[in-house]
Amino acid sequence: MSSNRRSNRRTPAAAAAAVAVANNNDNIEASGGDDNDTNNPRLQAMRERSRAVAEREASRLARPDVSLASRKLGHASKTKSAVSSTPFGQLMKNTKGSGGTTNNNEAQEWCGPFSVARQMIAAREDARRLRLQQTEEVENDNKEHHPLDHVMEEAKLQQQRKENPSMNWISRRHRTGNTNDATNNSNYYVKRRKRFHQQKELMGMGGNSVPSLFQLCINYLVDNFDHVDSLGLVDHSIRVALCERLVAQGKMNGAAFDVLAEEGVETLELVDCAQVTQDQFCDAIKVLIPMGLRAILLQHCGRCFGGEAVNTIVGMKSDEIQLFALSLSGAFLLSDDDLSRLIGATSRTLSSIDLTACPLIGPQFCNAIGEHFSSSIGDVTNCLLELSLEDIPLKKEALLTLGAASNALRNLKSLKLKSIEAVDDEVVEIILNSIDEGSLEGIDLSSNSQLTDEVLSSIRRRGTNLRSLQLSGLRNLSAIALEAFFTPIDDLPSPPMLRKLDLSHCSHDEINDAVVMLAAKASSFRSLADAVNSEIEISSSVNPENLVSEITNSLGLVHVNVSGSSISDKSMEMLAATCKSSLEELDVGFCAGV
Repeated sequence: MSSNRRSNRRTPAAAAAAVAVANNNDNIEASGGDDNDTNNPRLQAMRERSRAVAEREASRLARPDVSLASRKLGHASKTKSAVSSTPFGQLMKNTKGSGGTTNNNEAQEWCGPFSVARQMIAAREDARRLRLQQTEEVENDNKEHHPLDHVMEEAKLQQQRKENPSMNWISRRHRTGNTNDATNNSNYYVKRRKRFHQQKELMGMGGNSVPSLFQLCINYLVDNFDHVDSLGLVDHSIRVALCERLVAQGKMNGAAFDVLAEEGVETLELVDCAQVTQDQFCDAIKVLIPMGLRAILLQHCGRCFGGEAVNTIVGMKSDEIQLFALSLSGAFLLSDDDLSRLIGATSRTLSSIDLTACPLIGPQFCNAIGEHFSSSIGDVTNCLLELSLEDIPLKKEALLTLGAASNALRNLKSLKLKSIEAVDDEVVEIILNSIDEGSLEGIDLSSNSQLTDEVLSSIRRRGTNLRSLQLSGLRNLSAIALEAFFTPIDDLPSPPMLRKLDLSHCSHDEINDAVVMLAAKASSFRSLADAVNSEIEISSSVNPENLVSEITNSLGLVHVNVSGSSISDKSMEMLAATCKSSLEELDVGFCAGV
């Protein structure tokens, strides 16, 4: 049979020869052959036969121009082979049966070697599955059945759900019952996040996304911002959105600044001040501060915020200055002396200081904080609540004066010392000891290479009400110290009930399952007594996997970042058990064990 098939199969060269023969006959006829040849039925039949062979072989060996529905190859099935062995692919058209249904019984596949091999493999897999199914049926028929088999299976399933809390997770969409058959098999959360990021990247200008009405209005205002004289009494978030869009389109110039910094605004927030001159900024704050300006939040403000801006603020009456927040980023013209004078002029109401990449800041700034925010000056209204320093070239002696010289940081709730070379265990310990116990709620010590395990002891003793802990990039931390930090120990305060935990980019092997499990458990209870009342033992000897998921009165972690760690699925199960109702953001990038 194979020899016959090979003899009947024509090569592309044979098909081309057949086409040439047919064309040659047509040319002979067109060139004016004898009338006898034209009327000769034998010659006419030979021509028709050659033309039929050419059309048939050409349609089989190349992409056909006509449908192959009339060709039936009983030994080939396109349902079992998705690859064509022809050089130009295949034309797959299903014929319509009665009633508009598709007739899949028509085999339209080229019988090439790859197609036949794939069909043989598929048939072997089908036979294997059928054989296994028959074997299982025989075993089930011969097996003794007990009336309680179903109950035992249910008990086993419940035990699995108890050990793997992630099996109990139900999406919020399915929890509320707002679902249908069309969305049961789709991950709604992933689609939502993908759509959100697309809209954020395209900013409403892409062809694949529909911008919101708010974004349409912002885009229209930005496109015609040259004709806008005043924004009126609009919300602060609208001004920020306009500023971001203006910066993105390169329209954030002096004229746009005058519109955004108009009279009556309480918060002056600009994401990029590179095009704003210092004279223009001074003219604006001369009008804004007496009219109730409360916060100055500037990024890339090296050009507009310098000594002249400080002199303008310091020269005003103390009763007119109502600033409570000062955030400066990239102020390369701001000197140490100017900043210390600015702190002294605004200390009566100032409660939040945020400085990023200000290269001229030095010890005078630290001395000014200790002098003007100390309780010894007799004014109990001035208290510093937030201190954020990032990429500031401060020396160790200057940092020690923040905690040792006075009690200026006694009421501090948020402390950020990020990317400062002089920060070490001693500096952090002295600063934390100057803060009242139970006052600190958030601490960020990321990207400080000199910090070791000793810093965890200082944080544990002073951070009883800590809610945010960010230790990203501290590669000297060990797993033993982190486990002890989140473990209840006698003579030490209870582990902090965190809402935000960032242990990203630390040592890969030190951030493991035990650390994340203990942190998740510690964040789920307000105290050790709450765990006892919930009949859940949290001693160090208990297996965290056995923690049940029905924790009703716990809050749990909200933001978790453990990227670049060695955690596995056990940590995911613990987070599903303790944080299923609170977790909003989870970053497990570069965690190969998950």
